[in-house]
Amino acid sequence: QLMSVKGLSEAKVLKMLECAAKLVASDFISGTEARERRKKVFRLTTGAPQLDDLLGGGIESASITEAFGEFRTGKTQLSHTLC
Repeated sequence: QLMSVKGLSEAKVLKMLECAAKLVASDFISGTEARERRKKVFRLTTGAPQLDDLLGGGIESASITEAFGEFRTGKTQLSHTLC
């Protein structure tokens, strides 16, 4: 669309796009990079084998795990145990 603006050559448009790409942070990563990052993830045990089984082996590192439930069911105790 920029090419249709009078006075903008193809070279100028390409330069503008290049500069804009540098200003915009891209969070895109390749599949290979994602796989390499996943290799570094490990699981923390909760100390309760049944809970670890429910969580697929424990609480995963490099992620957010939300604990929710009724009052006085051990959510705070679990977080203190993991710290």
